[in-house]
Amino acid sequence: MKVLIGKSCGSWLLCSFLLFAACGSGRTPLLPPACELRWEPSAIDFGDVPPGQTVVRYVRVSNVGGAECRLWNVGLAPDSDAWFGVSAAMPSSLVLEPGSAVELSVIFRPGQPSVPLVRTGQLAMDVDSPATGYIAVPVTGEVQSKCVLEVSPAAIDFGHVRIGSTATDGVRLANQGTGPCEIDRVGLVPGTDAQFFLPDAWSGPVRIAPWEEQVVGVGFAASDASKPHRRTGHLGFASTDPQRMSVTVPLAADIDIGCDLTWTPARLDFGNVILNNQVSANLTLENDGSDACAVSGLALTPDSHADFALSSGQALSFSVAPGAKEVIAVTFTAADSAPPHLKTGTLTFDTGNAREPAAQVPLSALVSTVCVEASRWIYTVDNTGHFARFDPTTRRFTDIALLDCPSSRRPFSMAVDQNAVAWILFDDGNLFKVDTGSGACAKSGFESGQHGFKEFGMGFVFDPATGTDTLYIAGGPSIGTGQSTLATVSFPSLEVTPIGQVTAGDAELTGTGDGELWGFVPRSSSSTGQAVLVRLDPHSGAILELHEYPTMTGTQQWAVKFWGGDFWIFLEKTVYRVSRGAPDVAVKAIANTGRDPIVGAGVSTCAPLH
Repeated sequence: MKVLIGKSCGSWLLCSFLLFAACGSGRTPLLPPACELRWEPSAIDFGDVPPGQTVVRYVRVSNVGGAECRLWNVGLAPDSDAWFGVSAAMPSSLVLEPGSAVELSVIFRPGQPSVPLVRTGQLAMDVDSPATGYIAVPVTGEVQSKCVLEVSPAAIDFGHVRIGSTATDGVRLANQGTGPCEIDRVGLVPGTDAQFFLPDAWSGPVRIAPWEEQVVGVGFAASDASKPHRRTGHLGFASTDPQRMSVTVPLAADIDIGCDLTWTPARLDFGNVILNNQVSANLTLENDGSDACAVSGLALTPDSHADFALSSGQALSFSVAPGAKEVIAVTFTAADSAPPHLKTGTLTFDTGNAREPAAQVPLSALVSTVCVEASRWIYTVDNTGHFARFDPTTRRFTDIALLDCPSSRRPFSMAVDQNAVAWILFDDGNLFKVDTGSGACAKSGFESGQHGFKEFGMGFVFDPATGTDTLYIAGGPSIGTGQSTLATVSFPSLEVTPIGQVTAGDAELTGTGDGELWGFVPRSSSSTGQAVLVRLDPHSGAILELHEYPTMTGTQQWAVKFWGGDFWIFLEKTVYRVSRGAPDVAVKAIANTGRDPIVGAGVSTCAPLH
């Protein structure tokens, strides 16, 4: 340790006089002198040091302030490596006068090479300088090693491992240097698939003499048949080879799962089928495994409705090769018009997969006894009375007629029944029946103003249990108040019967062929301040589901109808599509129809469900 003393103020009387003069002259008083430290270097690297050799480095700490500095707890931090040390003569505390400096020594004396080769520590001390408070100088040193480690192979790929079996391999570690090699911390790297394992336990370091070798065993036990079938990981360890102090060996294996048969869809729903019509549906089988799947025993369960059948020529047994697909064709013939109109069944077969040997696929279909072909489409009317048919599959409109209904007002909303008759409400409360083929108008006999219902949205809902359609309307005396009144219209009397309140707002309605009632409200008429699609309880109007669409900005004209498993929302000149299976996502199907804004849309419950 060397302490260097500099000059301080030459005269106490002169310093006091200068301080007094500054105060007496009206200037800002001088601050009392303070301790201020500088040290260099900021870190020490001893470099590569042979085993047993001692190397000393110094840290120079200088007091560049105007007051003495006190240092205490001078020494190595407790977590410093044992190969570091300090001089026995170095005091644990000292005082530095202004302008003085001290050199503090740090010693690095490495032992024989071991993991890790690079060691670290800190020369630390507490000081009474407000600007510093604590000094920590990092120290680093590396022991010289003559280990040269050869690792082979560079990666292990077990290839295909049969499910339920185990494969083993090893990584050869050969010391080609002139000094011993040490390996330690042998294990599987975090994130490695759980089916990899080490057959031998590695609890501590292992030394490998020059020109000797060690093998690290690795295994893979295939037990998880789920995807992905290719699994990966890494074997890792540390060594005393200066060129590869940390080693990772990639691992991979493909699980050979044999036959792995999947099928889509999970159920076959034929939707609404017009009486005396036949439709078909396909079940697609796919083999994601490594062996062929022998499918057999294809049949319909005895309790399946007689209208379901396997297609003519359908093989009852066949093989599905790995990566291949096969199709099972099923038909439904709507020959039974007796309630209940919902027909069900089950398709069964043996998969050839020992882990999941039997498959059951539910079947369902709705027999529509009054549907006509024209009732399967969406019809629209705009605010100028142009009546058209909209095909969701092509996103195209086909003009039918310009309405000539005996009303001086504009259309307001619309619904279509199973006979393809459009019921169009004008904003003066008049309800007309319109031929969807010609656009011809006829008075309906509906009495406007029943229970306050003059303006309302509407839609038919089909009840599969009874085979009947019900016309629901929403509006009436609550319209414009942030909610609307839900009611039904009876046929043939056209009498209105209120049910309850739709608290979501002024809803346009649509029904489905499987008994659900939905409503759409733009943000201008919504109680939430956002455009919403809601599923309603048809018995009370209570909200069963609510989905918001912040990006829907149109507010003036709107309509909604369900077709093919999707909700088609007509909002001014934009058409959105919302899947019933993912109702939180609205896709812009047509950005601009180029037509006048649509105010009414209608589709019967004969429309496709999927």
